[in-house]
Amino acid sequence: MTKPGKVGDLPGSRRDLLRLGGLGLLGASMDGVWPLQVSAKQTGAKVQPRGTARNVLFYEMSGAISHVESYDFKENAGSPKDLEMTQLAPDLHMSQRLLPKMSQHMDKLAVVRSMKSHEEVHFRAQYYLQTGRQMNLAFAREIPAIGSVIAAELEERRRPADTFPTYLSFNLEKGAPGALSTGFLPARFSVVDINTEAAVDSPSFDQKMVELLEERWALLSKLRDVGHKRLSGFGRKMSSYDDFYSAAYSLLSDERWPAAFRITEEDKQRYGTHRAGISSILARNVLAQDAGTHYIHICHPGWDHHTYIWDHSKKVNHYTLCAEYDQAFSALLEDLAAIPSKTNPEKTLLDETLVVNMSEFGRTPGALNNMAGRDHHNPVYPALFAGAGVKGGVRHGASDAGGAKCAETGWAHKQQPRNENVLATMYSALGIDWSRQIRNTPSGRPYVYVDPLGANGYIPTDEISEIYG
Repeated sequence: MTKPGKVGDLPGSRRDLLRLGGLGLLGASMDGVWPLQVSAKQTGAKVQPRGTARNVLFYEMSGAISHVESYDFKENAGSPKDLEMTQLAPDLHMSQRLLPKMSQHMDKLAVVRSMKSHEEVHFRAQYYLQTGRQMNLAFAREIPAIGSVIAAELEERRRPADTFPTYLSFNLEKGAPGALSTGFLPARFSVVDINTEAAVDSPSFDQKMVELLEERWALLSKLRDVGHKRLSGFGRKMSSYDDFYSAAYSLLSDERWPAAFRITEEDKQRYGTHRAGISSILARNVLAQDAGTHYIHICHPGWDHHTYIWDHSKKVNHYTLCAEYDQAFSALLEDLAAIPSKTNPEKTLLDETLVVNMSEFGRTPGALNNMAGRDHHNPVYPALFAGAGVKGGVRHGASDAGGAKCAETGWAHKQQPRNENVLATMYSALGIDWSRQIRNTPSGRPYVYVDPLGANGYIPTDEISEIYG
């Protein structure tokens, strides 16, 4: 047996680096429905997608940051005394202890402080972030992840040289539901989830590995040709495996893929070597390659501090998580704003990428609980937006004096914006008509891109247009 890192160990050395979607809720995707019967909704005003973005980057603080100590500061009985608060604008106070670097990038960000979630437990709330709808176990197996819908919608825009997956994620396997499957969509629209720890530890993809890959691919192709008649009876499921193999071969034989995984010492110093840092470096690199990836989901886990949230003696707390996030996300925004677009040199990557940053909900304001922590809080919390025409340096909506309830929705509706509206905003930025629905699902129940049926009845399905000024 060859040792890890040797040429003969090519598959094993990267076994944990790439994870195809479907390892999360309810396993692999269903036998895909194709061709899809897609139509616009028959009711309501016709939507007008903006089409200002080529990419969407979704950065999830999985487990939930405390909103009243971050982007919606409200001094309260549970606030630590060492936050070093600074007033950056009449409506913006930021902690120089927790978010010193992000304080310098608020001019790029529009903050919506009036978000509301249908959910208040991690599994369901993180599922809600990935799918844009509440979990219904009767239909969950056929519901695709948002990134898979985007991959299907953008398939016709893929160029012959695009080898990177349209939908890429980092550390989604660390979240409660894992990386969700394609549902009723064909498997080729699955997420490729990157394990950042394996990415750092994997050996370089040198010429010998390329030659070995070519040799094994040629052998696999011969075996597939021999067994074609026997395997043809397995239908779409077998063709899905063929799609995966072909996509993986195209990817690994493209010199841009290993280039996207090169991490310099300067990168490590600026971004950090933690999961948040490595994920952000690789996301930047992938977008800079412009090789077919247009939706990236970064999962930054570990924020669920029901206990000892501000206890310096603990190895992990909100101080340590904020330090990781502040370092990684600020560097990411800085680089996206500086790297020229490959398709339009007059634009930067940030100009053509809608960046969304949020948790699945907030944390309870006021006094800490009996374990010196903060619990889950879904009535009001913030979401951040940047790039692709977003007007930065402004805040929309407001919570009450204690950060417990919504005082002002900040948009054209009396109802608070929800994940459905974030989803509509992402679809719109990519030029996708979010009023569309797919009729021929396995259950026969139409799949609406943005579901208007919330927990307590119908909700607005508009994009959050106010972030554009």
